[in-house]
Amino acid sequence: MAYKGFDLTGKVALVTGGNSGIGLGMAEAMAQAGAAVCIWGTNEEKNAMALTKLKGHGSKVMALRCDVGDEAAVDGSLAETVKTMGRVDAFFANVQWDAVAKRL
Repeated sequence: MAYKGFDLTGKVALVTGGNSGIGLGMAEAMAQAGAAVCIWGTNEEKNAMALTKLKGHGSKVMALRCDVGDEAAVDGSLAETVKTMGRVDAFFANVQWDAVAKRL
């Protein structure tokens, strides 16, 4: 059942640690609410499984391998996210937020 608590149609959400657990749950809720969603995680296999799950909600989705403890990785992943998605409207810091938040 789709979550319809709010409408995120036309918005872009970024979820760090979005390939499992609470992060994936938040990514799914935002995708169900209409947002395009990008997840970052360090495990490529979990990223791929999460991406498959998120695609089922019909929104534009992408997954990137990113260790948010690595500033260069954050810079590169944020640039790739914006290049592909156009912008970032919402950010769910499910892991070490400071490395990402200071760049948004």
